[in-house]
Amino acid sequence: EPLLQKAKDGKKDRNRNNDSSSVAPSIGKANEHRGGRKEKRVNFSSGRNGKSGGNHKSSSNNNNNNNNNNNNNNNNSNNSNNYESSSQQHTSALSMRKSGRRPWFSSYGKNAYSVNSNGSVNSNGSSQQHRSQAFYGTSTGVRYRSATSTQRALEELKRKRLEAQEKRRAVTILALLMAVAGGVHFAGRDGYAFRDAASVGAGEVGIKGSRDKVYGDTKDLGYGGERTGLVQSALKLATGDKRAPDASPSAPNDGASGGGAAAADGEEDYEYKLPPPVEKTYDPDHEYLLPLRHFSDVTDSNRPSDTAYFFHVPRAGGSTMKDIIGKCLKLVQSSEVGVRDGHGTDPKLAVLDVQESRYVNVDTTTIPGIQRAVDLGLSASGLADVVVSSYLHESAALFDLTHQGRAFILLRDPIERATSMYWHRVKEVGDLEQTVTIEDYAQGNGIENNWMCRFLADRMTGELTKDDLEHAKVILKDKFLVGFVDDLEETVHRIMKYNGWKFATDDTDRMMEEDCIKDLSLTPSNANEHEYEIPKRGSQAHALISWQTQFDSKLYAYAREIFEHQTKEWGTKERKKALKKEKKKKGG
Repeated sequence: EPLLQKAKDGKKDRNRNNDSSSVAPSIGKANEHRGGRKEKRVNFSSGRNGKSGGNHKSSSNNNNNNNNNNNNNNNNSNNSNNYESSSQQHTSALSMRKSGRRPWFSSYGKNAYSVNSNGSVNSNGSSQQHRSQAFYGTSTGVRYRSATSTQRALEELKRKRLEAQEKRRAVTILALLMAVAGGVHFAGRDGYAFRDAASVGAGEVGIKGSRDKVYGDTKDLGYGGERTGLVQSALKLATGDKRAPDASPSAPNDGASGGGAAAADGEEDYEYKLPPPVEKTYDPDHEYLLPLRHFSDVTDSNRPSDTAYFFHVPRAGGSTMKDIIGKCLKLVQSSEVGVRDGHGTDPKLAVLDVQESRYVNVDTTTIPGIQRAVDLGLSASGLADVVVSSYLHESAALFDLTHQGRAFILLRDPIERATSMYWHRVKEVGDLEQTVTIEDYAQGNGIENNWMCRFLADRMTGELTKDDLEHAKVILKDKFLVGFVDDLEETVHRIMKYNGWKFATDDTDRMMEEDCIKDLSLTPSNANEHEYEIPKRGSQAHALISWQTQFDSKLYAYAREIFEHQTKEWGTKERKKALKKEKKKKGG
């Protein structure tokens, strides 16, 4: 037992010596701060091989180990600080995540960063060099977006937006320039596209100018020379009219009138050479138009040798229109006034001054007077600017191929016109007795049965048919510029434009002419002096008058459509704009 105890003690001494000499720390102390606590972690590389002799290591090795331990301690201290900072960031991120708020730094969430073997911290993902310009790093490895990079991105977006706007603007300007260039090209071409003589004879437009105006000297055309050479000089000698155009070839004729015919809106005069007119031909279904072939179609160009023709509908503003033509526009008319004071038997044509107006000494409002005007060569003389008559088909004899008539008409609602005629005959003319009521009148005691339809279709007796109504519609559409009493100023503008008339060139005279038209529009001529009421719808008088004017009412409604259609060509600028707006509303 003593020997056994001694052996055990010796073994313990040997083990104690080995532990003190051969065991050396491999890493050293590592300080980590977690929540303010300092912990020591030492890793030992044990040389417990059961061998002794740990004293063989020299003191120099111990010094080196000490130096290494010091360096490791410094590095571990830095890494510990970095790790602590990243741990704090991670704790902050987790707390913000729990509260529902997103941290404003980019690396966030589970495994948002990792510690490399050298102790540095990287954000999640290994390839971050492509974000080096947009982010900057911190000591913890968390990368933040740079303020300058955000500003650059906004500027880049703004630049691209401006470039897109400039491109769209450039395309729009280019399209407008191309459109203008095309318009200038076609408008500036020498001459205009003529159609063949057959198409002109069929009623198509023979010449189309950009301003829808056709003027010229008749001497250059080879026809209608009487109008330029004889008539204009006769006008100057007989009337002393200073406004009559010069008859020399160098001065283009102002149009069909001798009193200053040209564009109503003051446009410039142009001289065009027109193809010679040809006789119109019609198919069997339109043979009823053959007697009116020397009335030009609405689509035909205005020739200097043409004469305006006013188809006078009784009690439809006819007297007002004649005063506008004579007193306001100073144009020469042929009507019943010209044969007053015994001039109905004059052997030659002449122009007379009567009550501030001028008239040719022929009466075209009666059939005998029309025949006398034909015998004296009224249309070829060119003395009359406007022929006034209610006999359309009889007046056709006044015109020929080279001296055609350009017809226009002024319309009024048929029921209003019939009522006005009744009171005019009772109060003004006196050919109806006071005892005749308007109901008696409408039952056939003096009322006119569908006057417009009968005089247009030339069906004066017998019952009217649908074919008569269709004929009247075609004649009205093809041969007449349509106007209305309740739209008189617009109508006057269209008539002036259609016939090539214009206001005086002097500003004072022009203003007087315009005021004259406005005054007559507000205070019509030959209006009924006594006030009366239009029969109300549903009354017996209204029903009877409606029956007597049923075809005229349909024709009047159709004339409204024609009036709207003619706005595009002859209407004022204001009326054209209003029509476009109305069509847009209907289309929308």
